[in-house]
Amino acid sequence: MTTEIQIQTLKLDQIRIDGGTQPRVAIDEDVVAEYAELYAEGVDLPAVTVFHDGSTYWLADGFHRYWASKRAEREAIAVDVQQGTRRDAILYSVGANASHGLRRTKEDKRKAAAIMLEDEEWSQWSNREIARRCGVDERLIRRTREILTAVKPQLEKNSPRTYKTKHGSVAQMKTGKIGSSSKSKTPRFGKNAYRPKACHSEDGPVPMRAISLPLKNPIQAARSMISIYGDDYMRQVANELNRIFQSQKGLAHDCTTHE
Repeated sequence: MTTEIQIQTLKLDQIRIDGGTQPRVAIDEDVVAEYAELYAEGVDLPAVTVFHDGSTYWLADGFHRYWASKRAEREAIAVDVQQGTRRDAILYSVGANASHGLRRTKEDKRKAAAIMLEDEEWSQWSNREIARRCGVDERLIRRTREILTAVKPQLEKNSPRTYKTKHGSVAQMKTGKIGSSSKSKTPRFGKNAYRPKACHSEDGPVPMRAISLPLKNPIQAARSMISIYGDDYMRQVANELNRIFQSQKGLAHDCTTHE
């Protein structure tokens, strides 16, 4: 992978933000507003960093500048283009802002550590090397690894096991409830219930991660979800929510008029 700096301009819709390259837990709306004002005043902020795999530009650093450009209704943004895959972008992102830009929170640092320690390849690296890549203290990596190691047996216990049936076909057996009381039943979801599925890109599957949404800040929550799931998908979600709210509003109106 080359480190040669290639500053150019890209349209915002050319840049992918849904590949797991968001290094922070959440977007700071105050910072987005501040950057948007600077853009509106004609100030040129530093270029964001993207990785180009030959067909896709993955945003690795500069999410606040990206969202500020959106708010300022700019169509394009200056980018530092580096050649590499989505994984290269993720590896770069975990150390972004370690020594410059908006300071990372403790949660941001923990997320960076977890990203590497949950990866099959990167988790094999030494604590010192992972700490260097993330720009954090080695003690944080050690503690995070200990926590993940402690919960891994439980996760493996609940994961399905593959076995061969007497007919020769391959099937999976859910092992999480083995040994539990048959009286304790959990609610069953309907056949139409949503079940998350792994996303895929040109570079392979995109890991799905749990997110904690700030309930008191819907704007911040929305931006976090868009950063993870992408503009197109969340636009469809917004349209569907609007349809549901409109139908509920119409139903409420009918009930009121018939009382």
